[in-house]
Amino acid sequence: MNTILLAVDFSPASRNAAVFAAELAKLLHTRLLLFHAYMLPTPISEVPYAMVTVDNLQKENEDQIKKEADWIHDNYGLEVEWLVRIGIASDEIKTLTKEKEIGLIVMGMKGAGGLDKIIGSTTTNVSRKVKTPVLVVPHNASYSPVKHITYASDFTYKTSTRLFNPLLELTRAFGAKTHILFVRQNHGGKSDQELTGRKSSEIIFEGVDHEYVIIEEPAVNQAISKYLQQHSSEMLVMVAHKHTFLERVFSKNHTTAMAYETHVPLLILQDKD
Repeated sequence: MNTILLAVDFSPASRNAAVFAAELAKLLHTRLLLFHAYMLPTPISEVPYAMVTVDNLQKENEDQIKKEADWIHDNYGLEVEWLVRIGIASDEIKTLTKEKEIGLIVMGMKGAGGLDKIIGSTTTNVSRKVKTPVLVVPHNASYSPVKHITYASDFTYKTSTRLFNPLLELTRAFGAKTHILFVRQNHGGKSDQELTGRKSSEIIFEGVDHEYVIIEEPAVNQAISKYLQQHSSEMLVMVAHKHTFLERVFSKNHTTAMAYETHVPLLILQDKD
């Protein structure tokens, strides 16, 4: 990948995500672009408010993002680009991924809890709109070099090898081991789809350290949660298929069970071609 885009909103969660983005940019020798989008204030009738010009708002946001860029430069020695635009963050990020050939989007996840906070957030909207991988960094995540990656697989969908290139690049750069986790939701033994999926995975992960982990559990989200609680892993990887696996796991009916107070960043690969 050539460029990492860090979505910035000047929150503590955003600053924490900056640590991960900077470390990855150093490791992968990529460009780092900081981006912030903001909306113009909407006046409410009959309610007095101070008029703020567009130029003033733009300068205020530019001053803030410059501070973020300087902080990264001072702490990581990186030359950082930055950009501020007016608009809806998810829409502007989608446009930027094409303009700047972004290889990875890094975003912070606000609030206590965990993956439930993805629902209804800017992160959700970005992930649904773009085809670029998105790394979601929980507000309470602490950066450490990645040694173990858990890939929560779904063998019911055919995926191309190209889809996994960002993951393989990270795996090789860190020298990490990938744990391919498959949740068998029935107790009928291996299905044809599971066997086919495993063969495909062997092709995808050829040449990198990996192992298979099979868990029999009716609820996929609970199985993933339990596994991450019991096993050391610095990153969780999931594939977002159209209207399928990832959306089911993070649907509102499952968020409470899935919110396991994670501190593990989530890499979302986009299968939307």
